[in-house]
Amino acid sequence: MIQKILMRTAADLAAHIGAKAIVSFAEPYPFDSEIPVIWVQDLHIDVLKELTMQDIFEVSERHLLDAAVQIYLSRRFEEGQVVGVLPYAILIYDIKQARNFINIREYEDIVPRDIIFAAISLATEIGVQGREGRPVGTAFIIGDADEIFAHSHQGILNPFLGQKPEDCDIKNRDNWESIKEFSLLDGVFVVDINGIIRAAGRYLDMDGGCIRMPAGLGGRHRAAAAITSKLPVIGVTLSESGGIVRVFRDGECKLSINSDLRIVRHDQ
Repeated sequence: MIQKILMRTAADLAAHIGAKAIVSFAEPYPFDSEIPVIWVQDLHIDVLKELTMQDIFEVSERHLLDAAVQIYLSRRFEEGQVVGVLPYAILIYDIKQARNFINIREYEDIVPRDIIFAAISLATEIGVQGREGRPVGTAFIIGDADEIFAHSHQGILNPFLGQKPEDCDIKNRDNWESIKEFSLLDGVFVVDINGIIRAAGRYLDMDGGCIRMPAGLGGRHRAAAAITSKLPVIGVTLSESGGIVRVFRDGECKLSINSDLRIVRHDQ
């Protein structure tokens, strides 16, 4: 009953402010609304009950940011508002905050915007879906492919060698399923500045000993950070544990996105 009251209140509010969508963390059920409803993985309500109201607000805001980031990546909503429905609150969120949080333009001097956008979106989708029923860790190194090749070596036969460029274009979502299959391989993907994946299963020959990294990140993250400190390239990594997508440039992690929050259904 409370869930339905919150949803109806959110729908009225969304219609009043002209929101782009309603983002609900409740269990999906048939709900009639003129505003698109995006249902996401439910929160751990029992955990929230142990928190203060301020803590609940902060956790809810963070979850709504994570959802807004995925909406921004998947639907390309650049601006507008979404109304979030959580177990103990209704929040209004400006999509610009998600856009500014990602700030794709920060990388455009090295990689065109549509390519970095595609790489982050694909990594986030792999983090959400996993592969063959288990989580996956991978990385995309984007920049001058020849320079990246000079600082790496092939660990297995390159599945992208000799393929048509249009079949290796990371910007084309029709290619994502095959890319996801190759994300199970050890090593990294090499993506050139045109968005063409030139290699998978590549190992970076980098010494990351001098790179400052958060605790718990493995060799793939350290190598990705190291190569971005040496070359004008961008590294997009996905951690197998936790499903966090990170973007590296100049040897530093510039962005972390939680892909563990799952959008389970879009209505409309």
